[in-house]
Amino acid sequence: MWKKFFKSLINGHKNLWLLARHKPLKPRRLWFEVTDNCNSRCNHCSIWAKANCQTPLTLMEMRKISSDPWLSNIESVVNSGGEALLRDDMLDILKLQHEVWPKAHLNLSTNGLLPDRALMITEAALKAGIDLDVGVSLDGMGEKHDKIRGVPGNFKKVDHLLKGLLELRKKYPKTLLVIIGLTLSDLTIDGWEEVKKYADDLGVELMVQWYNQSSYYDNESKDDGRGEELRKKMLVAVAKQVQSTTRERWLRLLNNKSIKFRCFAANSFFVMKCDGSIVPCLTHWDLTIGNARNQSLKEIWQSPTALSARCTVKDCAGCLNSWGLSWSLSDAFWPRLMFFVRHPKEIIKRMTETKPC
Repeated sequence: MWKKFFKSLINGHKNLWLLARHKPLKPRRLWFEVTDNCNSRCNHCSIWAKANCQTPLTLMEMRKISSDPWLSNIESVVNSGGEALLRDDMLDILKLQHEVWPKAHLNLSTNGLLPDRALMITEAALKAGIDLDVGVSLDGMGEKHDKIRGVPGNFKKVDHLLKGLLELRKKYPKTLLVIIGLTLSDLTIDGWEEVKKYADDLGVELMVQWYNQSSYYDNESKDDGRGEELRKKMLVAVAKQVQSTTRERWLRLLNNKSIKFRCFAANSFFVMKCDGSIVPCLTHWDLTIGNARNQSLKEIWQSPTALSARCTVKDCAGCLNSWGLSWSLSDAFWPRLMFFVRHPKEIIKRMTETKPC
């Protein structure tokens, strides 16, 4: 524990020092849009309605990009979409990532509409020695979920997938982590506790996430429904979440206070679109700083365009994107430390609790 603490302390100071001098960091984390194709019809997101990319990266191109020396420090990869499982070579992608970054933590996000395929890929990945987190979206119980996701029968498929994953977890308790992801919004506020009970009964971690709006989701014009009545409900719901730096910022946002933080987008982490385009994050989805198809990552990272993008990120008002916020706070170190100073009981709690696998 102390070794990890001091390592984080040293890295945090180093990162902040380089940031202050406008020196780019070698990226350690990647969010990858495996495909922009999606088989959901979600009410809160319109990815499924957008025209699909006609020139997605091939596996060979992914190998070339992943082998770039500038990415040698990658330790975390989130594979998402669209729906990542719609790629015929999703298993090969996971194996490639594990081959190139053997110590990296791999995550696979899915809407659960292809449960048998998800189980096949997960088991094959685990047999290949890959440590894998599988995140499954669930926004309500039964027909509530189907209505929000726009696909009849979605809940039954999610339920089938989760129970299958739990069987796999018995075989691979140390290498498979199963997570249920719920987006907290006007659509889910009245049913999220039912999902929480369902997750608890299964023994699966529930990750409650904020409803983000950006051109990535193509939902900027959607009414987020955040009137005063919903704000009060949100305050109650967020207050029931586990203590965390993210929870603290949720409450600040709901009370109209600043949630700005030192963001490491386009520094220690980045987003790669399915065509190889590199952008800082989902919030700045249209801020392309290069394309890894025809440029090395080092060239992209050290370019004037990347420097300009970091200035844009620095001026950002902040967001509640779960992985972007978490990665940034971890890489700065001090926000995490001050959280435990404010909540000392959390240190003991997190050292002693047994999390669901």
